[in-house]
Amino acid sequence: MVDNARIQALVDAQLALVEDPDRRSALAQLIVPPRQEEREWDYGAEGERYPYWVVAEAPDRGAILVYCEHGFGPDEPWGFLFTDKPEFTSLGMDSQWGWYLEEVFVRAGLWKGKTSVSDAFHKSPEQRFRLAQDVRLTSS
Repeated sequence: MVDNARIQALVDAQLALVEDPDRRSALAQLIVPPRQEEREWDYGAEGERYPYWVVAEAPDRGAILVYCEHGFGPDEPWGFLFTDKPEFTSLGMDSQWGWYLEEVFVRAGLWKGKTSVSDAFHKSPEQRFRLAQDVRLTSS
């Protein structure tokens, strides 16, 4: 069962993955206590809605960062949603969802620093963590 403690543990684990200390600090400043909300799912039956967890807010930018196990969530559970217009009532498009909290923080335009194609959040979990495992194996 998903509850506030589990979501907070996921957020903490995601923050620990952010390698750039300035980016991690900027993201950490947006983190809020997890709270559950619900929005429409545009790709299912009419009126279909899914719960999601708000984990970070940037009200001045009209965006929230969320975790959702439904919709795009099974594969890409982290997303950014818009809050600044009343017509934004859905879970958005696939381009708003990703593997990592850091990824959606950057893609939402909330990070103003530099990024690189070599940033770890560009790699799939399989690539990212397989590389880490390979490094540990070769250094043993």
